[in-house]
Amino acid sequence: MSFGASAAESVLRPRVLRTNESMRRTTSLVVACAFALWVILVVEASFWASGVLRDSSAAVPTVLEGASGVVLYREAGDSKEASAEPGMQVFDGDEIVTRFGSRATLRAFDGSILDVLPDTRVSVTAARIGRFNPSATRAWFAVEGGAIRLSIPQMLDKQHTLNLVTPHGAAAFVPGEYTVRVAPDATRISVWDGRIAAAIGDAFVEVGPEQKIVIGPDRLTYRVVDVLENVLLNGDFASRFLGWQPWDDREQGRPDVPGHVDIVEPVEANAPSRALRISRESAIDAHNETGLRQSIGADVRGAKEIVVEALVKLDFASLSGGGYLGSEYPLMMRVRLRDARGGDQVWTQGLFYENPENRPTPIGDKVERGVWTTVRYDLTARLNQPSSIELIEISGAGHTFDASIGDIKLLVD
Repeated sequence: MSFGASAAESVLRPRVLRTNESMRRTTSLVVACAFALWVILVVEASFWASGVLRDSSAAVPTVLEGASGVVLYREAGDSKEASAEPGMQVFDGDEIVTRFGSRATLRAFDGSILDVLPDTRVSVTAARIGRFNPSATRAWFAVEGGAIRLSIPQMLDKQHTLNLVTPHGAAAFVPGEYTVRVAPDATRISVWDGRIAAAIGDAFVEVGPEQKIVIGPDRLTYRVVDVLENVLLNGDFASRFLGWQPWDDREQGRPDVPGHVDIVEPVEANAPSRALRISRESAIDAHNETGLRQSIGADVRGAKEIVVEALVKLDFASLSGGGYLGSEYPLMMRVRLRDARGGDQVWTQGLFYENPENRPTPIGDKVERGVWTTVRYDLTARLNQPSSIELIEISGAGHTFDASIGDIKLLVD
């Protein structure tokens, strides 16, 4: 029996040893796998935590501070529009719409003011403040159509820019003053103070103070111009009458000769290369108004400046001052506009060189006779919330007159 037990023990001992070794290896492998899994979880958790710290943000309201006229509100995900009331809060995805002749004021969480002009649609894309990281702060708005004035204040340690998206592209704005107009054919951004970076294709175009960028409908074409953009076609008459339509109004019941318009090349000092000459020699001293007009159709909602400039020369007028009623000048400029409520507005300026008979000149300015003179008129303060420029007219009026004008500009921000 002793020999048999010893033999059995000698046979089983190697098996036990092998089993213990196998268990140790298995245990080590399990421990190693568990540790590797723990490391992976720790790394993923750290990535998640760093992502939370980096990107976590909280939604903040944009406040409707003012509303006049018909201003509508649409909540994100809702197809119905409701009347907007001052003091209401607007969040991501919400939309504010101003109807004809209406206006609204939005204040963003950073103090930025969006002055929403008539017939404009604005939505909040993202208004959020970073919970742990200031760079997670977002101030994104969309202007689908219409016009806004944008005022962005300076902020201490500000690490975000305000961004606007339009159907033609997007732009980032630093503190400053801006005008943004969105039409079907282009987006126009005027920079009064500050700077923007406009996304054009795969690049960014910087636009500085006193400049304007015009972005085309393909989101690729653009041009940077002076903030005061000349909206008049062929105001230097380089293409003669291109873009202009002649007209002639005569006194009813007193047949007389018509006036004449012609393109001349003056040679006097300070003269433009080409000019429009308007003249008439009346046979019976009957009233006449002769000139050219041009349709404009320019959006001027929120305009800070609307300016008319020209070089003028007056050679003769049979009527002194502004004629019998103060409305007959040898050279006249007239701009017809519409206001925010669709009403007509007309700005008229007459020019004369002498007034020995002390005729009324309520809309007249005196210039030196026979000398090319630069005139400039800022229409902004004389108009009441203009919405669009419809046309411009250049004319001579009275009995007998002879005057010239060139380098005409109609400048709009």
